[in-house]
Formats: sequence, C-alpha cells, structure tokens
Amino acid sequence: MPDSHPAPRAPETGTATVLIADADAGRRTSLAAIVRRFDPAATIVEAKSGEDLIDAVLTHRPALGFVGLQLDGLSGPEAVALARKRGATLPCLVLVAARVFPQWQELAQSLNAYEVLKTPLDPEHIENLLRANARRRQPTSVLLASSSEAGRGMIGRVLTRSGFNLAVDETDSGRHALKLLRMGSYALAFIDANLAGLDGLELACQVQPLKLPTQLTLMTSGDPEPIAHAARFFGVSFVLKMPFYARDIDLALHHALGLRRPYLLNAQTAAPAPTALLRVADFVPARRSA
Repeated sequence: MPDSHPAPRAPETGTATVLIADADAGRRTSLAAIVRRFDPAATIVEAKSGEDLIDAVLTHRPALGFVGLQLDGLSGPEAVALARKRGATLPCLVLVAARVFPQWQELAQSLNAYEVLKTPLDPEHIENLLRANARRRQPTSVLLASSSEAGRGMIGRVLTRSGFNLAVDETDSGRHALKLLRMGSYALAFIDANLAGLDGLELACQVQPLKLPTQLTLMTSGDPEPIAHAARFFGVSFVLKMPFYARDIDLALHHALGLRRPYLLNAQTAAPAPTALLRVADFVPARRSA
C-alpha cells in the first residue's frame, strides 16, 4: 500500500546568524557590509583565529559561515573540521581563498562546503550566495515516487543531507503520486519511470495539462536517452539514471528553485566528471534530411 510521510526537516529559523572568519580585518569588514546590505537584521559573528571560529560555531550555531584559509593559529578548514568533531556544523559553509587549487575541490567536498570564493571578493557573487542560502532555508515540498523502497530510501537520504529545508512526501504508486501532485504544491518531483500502476511517462502526460509549477525528474535504471527523447513532449525537466551522484540531486534542486549553481557544484559536474542527470531540453528533435 502506498505511503506518504515527511522526511526530517531542517529547523526553521528567523534572521540568520552569519559567521565571518578571516585573519584579514579588511576582508571581514567587507564581507560584513555585504551581508548587512542584504539583511540588515542579520547577526554577524566575527573570528580571526581558528580557536575563535570553533568557539563561535559551538556558541552561536550560525546558519552560514564565510571561512578564510588563513586564520591565526589553525587554518580555516582545520578549525571547521575540529568544530565538527565537537558536534557543531555550519549548514552553509563558504570557503574563501586567494587562489583555488585542484585540491580545494576535494577539501571543500570533505567539509561539505557549499561554495569556494576567490579574492578579491565579488559582491554580486556573494549576494547570490546569500540569496541562495535564504531560499535553501525556506520550507520546500518534494514528491518522491518509486516502487522500490530501497530507491526511495537512497534518494530520501540524499535529499535530507542536501542542505535544503525539504518536506518529502513518498509513495510507491503511480495513481497515488498523481493524486498527490493534484492536491499538493511541490517544487520538485522525482518519479520512477517504471512506477507501479501508472508509469512515469504516463504520469507526466496526465500531469502536463494541469500546468503545475512542479519540476519533474524521471528516474530510470535503464537507458535514459529514449526516455529523455519521449519526456520532452510531457514537460519533464530531467531524467536521472540510477545509480546517481549526490551532486545530480543538487543540480535538480537548484534548477527547480531557480537558484544560480555555485561554482563549486559546476566544477564537480564539469566534463569529464561523470553525471547521471540528463537535461531533457538538450534532446531536440533531429532534423530530417531533404
């Protein structure tokens, strides 16, 4: 029997507390000015040493942290790692460095960073990050429809760890999924192409005339290209090949919510990095020869 239940959601918060950790006082001042311009009510906590950073994260539990490589004592990444060992996390971590080396991508991923900023700072880029962080913290409904309990569990875990404040409704039935889509207001729906009762393409076909704001992603363990070619007629945004990468879910979330993709996410998905997410719009009809 189909089921629907909310996945764990990140706690809703009011005005954000923002950590700015950098040994350079001028850079801390510049970042603070950009944050205050975006949100005058934001609480800003500054740190210039690694120990200050650890204390700030443990004490103030900031929702967002700009962390420079160079701090007094411990480096920024070392201090973040130690804070995590002591039970505190930064829901949105932005690393700041004068140069971004190839190793930074691996380091940023190990710390679950959202972005890496290069100096000199680009105020527009930072404002986009602040806007994205605010949107990620807003409650967002997602539908997950798959006949496989293991598949639902796998995607559900990735969604829970995505950094977005998501409420996930689950079902193993195509007809129940259609009912939920008609009744609910979902930003994004992950639909199994082989869903029991009503397969993914048929479901998309029936949903299309409703003109819902939901971005549809079809999931398949088979060849995704034929599904992508067919799905372009039914308003489907993406086809996700199983198994997938966590970053593919992040891409789908950013697209569905109209967020600019972070440079770090772009780097992780740039060729030749493998990806399991196909954008349906890329599958245009082949021109007939004369």
